[in-house]
Amino acid sequence: MDLESWTPVDNARRLATLIAVGAAMFGLLALWLGAAWHPLLALLVAVLAGVAVWAAAFQVLRRLLRR
Repeated sequence: MDLESWTPVDNARRLATLIAVGAAMFGLLALWLGAAWHPLLALLVAVLAGVAVWAAAFQVLRRLLRR
């Protein structure tokens, strides 16, 4: 794989995915263990939060990396 051929959009997508997974995992553990929510409900909310974080992070990173 040629890492130099990645476009700024590719880099933004990959970084946004890493950020979103981290946020979703933190949210899952915080809701499940910290707030004592049912594990499936905490998982559902964490997935929705991860999708929202990914969308926001992708837009911001795409703008930053295109410069």
